[in-house]
Amino acid sequence: MRATSWGVKGVVLVGLCLPLACGEGNGRAVTGSLDGPGPMGMTIERPPEKVLITCPLGQGEAKYATGVKAEPRDSEVLFHASVSNCVTVLGSAVTSAMMGSEAPSLARGVTCADLARAGAGRQVVTWNTAETSTVLMSQSHVSVQDATTLVTQTGKVLSGKFQGATAVRTTTYLSTDIESGCRSASGLTYLKGPTTFSVTYP
Repeated sequence: MRATSWGVKGVVLVGLCLPLACGEGNGRAVTGSLDGPGPMGMTIERPPEKVLITCPLGQGEAKYATGVKAEPRDSEVLFHASVSNCVTVLGSAVTSAMMGSEAPSLARGVTCADLARAGAGRQVVTWNTAETSTVLMSQSHVSVQDATTLVTQTGKVLSGKFQGATAVRTTTYLSTDIESGCRSASGLTYLKGPTTFSVTYP
């Protein structure tokens, strides 16, 4: 334990903090409002709490209604994933989730060099607790590492559980699956690979 202090309108309060409350639990701050009013009826508030959920195991799949090839073409895209073994510093009951597109999204002029748009847009996350989160995945990044292609998408939780949090999902595809699908007569219509998912707030 260590000592810490809060200033309230010129009054300095000194007390002892447990490691988890003072942000020493794995280097992450877990704080919230103190119970009850402080001295002289004033309410003392700590900094906003941080929620970190990491789901390291999962499987994601992307489906293209019109096969994707080297030349640009329009295609409706669906993305779905399931993740598990979720852990959180808050000890939440969340342990797994299912997520996916609310409806097929039309990707205009998509090519085999621009597959990051699979899974972009509005997604619904259904947690094992029966709670849901609506996430808007708006930023994508593609990284090719040896025989794999990593697609990382970042967005915000618009509503539901963890509203206002930042969500990050990474799906890893075999580069050979992308290449063979793109070279086929019908084009690339399906991809699947391991997926991880995390939620951080604020």
